[in-house]
Amino acid sequence: MNISIIIVTWNTAKITQKCVQTINKFLDNPEIIIVDNGSEDNTVELLSQEKNVKIIKNGANLGFSKANNIGFKQATNEYILFMNSDIELIDDSINNLFKYFKDKNNIGIIGPKFLNPDLTPQASVFPKQSALNAFKEFFLNQKNSYSKYTPKTDNPIKVWAVSGGCILTRKSFFKSIGGWNEKYFFYFEDLDLCRKINKIGKDVIYFPKCQIIHRHGVSGAKLADSSNQWRRLIPGSKKYHGLFKHYLINSILWSGQKWQNIKK
Repeated sequence: MNISIIIVTWNTAKITQKCVQTINKFLDNPEIIIVDNGSEDNTVELLSQEKNVKIIKNGANLGFSKANNIGFKQATNEYILFMNSDIELIDDSINNLFKYFKDKNNIGIIGPKFLNPDLTPQASVFPKQSALNAFKEFFLNQKNSYSKYTPKTDNPIKVWAVSGGCILTRKSFFKSIGGWNEKYFFYFEDLDLCRKINKIGKDVIYFPKCQIIHRHGVSGAKLADSSNQWRRLIPGSKKYHGLFKHYLINSILWSGQKWQNIKK
């Protein structure tokens, strides 16, 4: 498979090693580019022992978007798979994702179905992130209007956005749209990317015939304690929505949840 896999790491040595080992188990000689964001654990030492791995060492944590762009510039293949360090392949269905994608020039990016470690479905698709859609879900109970969800289908479908935890694209296309937006340090960069792709008329595809495990939150767990994880979303939300829409949408979410509790 003519593919380069880019994985950003930050103090997730064992998790990333597991990710790399599953890639090597199910894919034939992929180019695996590890971009280490200044890890203080044994990430670099541990991953140096794995086959097909090229390691780029950043001197500090440069964030998800910038580190991915650094790895992208070193990729030698036309097909690019961006993958979080907390992903595990469970079979060779990633090949189905690649085969479906390679002959369809209308697709900008394509993402697989996410599973939890217990193999239950994990939400990975986003509707358009608008105040109207937030109102539909949190006041009118129209599910899957705003929050991340899992489509109820076994077939590939066009969606508004997929999680950036695992996406396949072409090097030429990704370069043409300017890569990841580096104003996002962590979170909302995938929504920004999908919004950009939608605006230029290319498709974002959800491909459930490929299933992978995503240990959700592991790659960013050390950025904040569990009670303050939600605060990490705020800077990205303000950049993505703009200040007015950020506060408007958060007001809708907060008041909508209060309204639902009153109704109960």
